[in-house]
Amino acid sequence: MKWNKPSVDSQLVRELAQLHRIDLLSAAVMVRRGVSSPPEALFFLEDDPQYLHSPFLFEEMEDAVDRILAARSEGEKVLVFGDRDADGITSITILVQTLRELGIDAQWSLPMGDEPYGLTIETVERFASEDGTLIVAVDCGITNVAEIARAGELGVDVIVLDHHNPPETLPDAIAVVNPKMPDTGYPFAGLCGCALAAKLRWALQVAGTELYKQTVCLLNVRPGNDSLIIEAVKLENLMEVDRISETVVPGLVGIEDTRIPAFLHGHEVIAYDAPSQERMIRRAFGNRVDVALIDAAPEIGKTFPVVEGKSLLKMLDGSRLARYRTRRPEEIDVFVTLFALYMQKRQPSLQTAYQDVADLVALGTLADMMPLQNENRILVKMGLAKMTANPRPGLRALLDRQNLLGKSITAQDVGFQIAPVVNASGRMGEPDKAVRLFLSENQAEIATLAGEVIALNERRKEIGELAWARVMQPARLSAEQHDGKLIVVQDDEIHRGITGILAGRLCRHFRAPALVMTAANGKTVGSVRSARGFLATEFLKQFEDILHEWGGHDPAAGFALSSEQVPDFLRRITASVPAIRLGDEEESATVDAEIPHSFMTPELFRVVDVFAPYGQEHPPLVFMVRNARIERIDFMGKQEQHVRLTVATGAHRWPAVYWNAGERVNVDFKLSDLVDLLFRLEKNYYQGRETPQLNVIDLRRNGEGAE
Repeated sequence: MKWNKPSVDSQLVRELAQLHRIDLLSAAVMVRRGVSSPPEALFFLEDDPQYLHSPFLFEEMEDAVDRILAARSEGEKVLVFGDRDADGITSITILVQTLRELGIDAQWSLPMGDEPYGLTIETVERFASEDGTLIVAVDCGITNVAEIARAGELGVDVIVLDHHNPPETLPDAIAVVNPKMPDTGYPFAGLCGCALAAKLRWALQVAGTELYKQTVCLLNVRPGNDSLIIEAVKLENLMEVDRISETVVPGLVGIEDTRIPAFLHGHEVIAYDAPSQERMIRRAFGNRVDVALIDAAPEIGKTFPVVEGKSLLKMLDGSRLARYRTRRPEEIDVFVTLFALYMQKRQPSLQTAYQDVADLVALGTLADMMPLQNENRILVKMGLAKMTANPRPGLRALLDRQNLLGKSITAQDVGFQIAPVVNASGRMGEPDKAVRLFLSENQAEIATLAGEVIALNERRKEIGELAWARVMQPARLSAEQHDGKLIVVQDDEIHRGITGILAGRLCRHFRAPALVMTAANGKTVGSVRSARGFLATEFLKQFEDILHEWGGHDPAAGFALSSEQVPDFLRRITASVPAIRLGDEEESATVDAEIPHSFMTPELFRVVDVFAPYGQEHPPLVFMVRNARIERIDFMGKQEQHVRLTVATGAHRWPAVYWNAGERVNVDFKLSDLVDLLFRLEKNYYQGRETPQLNVIDLRRNGEGAE
């Protein structure tokens, strides 16, 4: 394994530590991880939903909201249709819960058994025959051009909330909300289906207030050098849509000579401490100017006593705004933030809209392996906190069955112990059980459904192990045939629901992209998983002329085709292999920080916690320590393939685990050796007890460490 320890700019480290008021070690980790700009740091250091992007940044979010409100007004029947995986299951749950809270007759559906992915014409026609008039397709729909066209012919409108890569031709839907569309208007492409559902939920809550589609003008005047600076911001749906700034020398121009009247015309104008603001305006333009400001300060002061009596300038001095802005914030920026918080406080539904479904958003985001970057970090932090403190009843039942109740839930707990269980319901063809589990509030029903979902996962494991043994030989032959660049397995005896799992395992085993396909419901379906820079959807695109369905993301994709076309598909795949270019095959690890012995204490967990949660595109921190002495070696596992160590680092002794290292004992290291360690710091839970331990990634005898 190659060890890489990038150098860092020590001056930048000190600046970040001072700006964000964090320790130097955390600041150094931020720099090594490329988190050096203020906006990037925000999502690592904050967990408040106020920092989430506004749903109304989506170009067509208002269209989606308006159509749903019209459905409520007209008493229409609405169908929520989603995917069978954990993201689709959580997405359906969030939307059905939201629509029913609004008093809408909301049904739901998703692919069962061997039914194909995505909205089908049969589903559309059946819903239309039942007098349904609106379908909300979530975690699917972006490729359902024909199906949505058929819905239009039948008088059924469709809203699409999807995060899969958009095709060149988009469906003719009432609204398409997809963060990966180039003209969507949204600043982050990494949201999954359930996060989009939560965004729509919040937008619908805004639509239930007097704020919806209303323009609010905030104004602030502050002194400049022999001048006055007049700044105004327009908000719509609590989102900034426009702003102006005018620098005025008192007595030199009239207000009509500035852009201010046109900007404010037709809108109520709100100020903080209106009397002082009015005085400054008259100072700028004379006493004859007509000023009518609404003073927000008294009500904001009652709502947030900590700011009562403070000026915007005083608040700016103590504000965190400056830490996360690339430009210096001004008093008007404080006012905008304060006003938005005040309005949300006045509307309790806006405060709880995300919180009530945060556990499902975290589950779907982690299960779908979305990047833990940008606002996904806040969404997942919120969700993990809710899972720990107050999960919804159905999720609580799964946590209980997995012995996770009573501990602080981590992203790894969800990824390894909850997400696979929920995904198994879809893989085994019964995803409706998981939706019903998450929607139910009946304890008896919850207990039954939780048991059934757990049983489906156990069955999935059994099938998976049998299939793994079955595919290894053809996988090895495929690796040889394709020069190790691609693994292709076609076996009609494989269960449709585990092609993705097998492709993922083959990827990791051979360190190469893998494709697994099988027969299902009269056709052939398959999954592709990526490795070493391979792009799954780009690969499938070259075969779109014979694929009936295909889509997904760069790391993972799915497809379906006629079984008669499989031989041609396999031939063309083989012909495409020479053009495949993969990244470096040698395993490597990047060191986030080298830890002196004096810092090797449980206090190091504070640094780990700063950067949690961990997941896709943000793996757990990797530390390095030199001159650690191995004081004890014990073997674990049926074949003694794993090792438990005790290592001494100065005054502190650490328990450590080193997986699949049994063969290295007395070869690469032995008792009493001084070694350099690469490790992750983690907590081991056993019989209700929590103990710190090192998870060793690699070790070398002292002096052979990082480059």
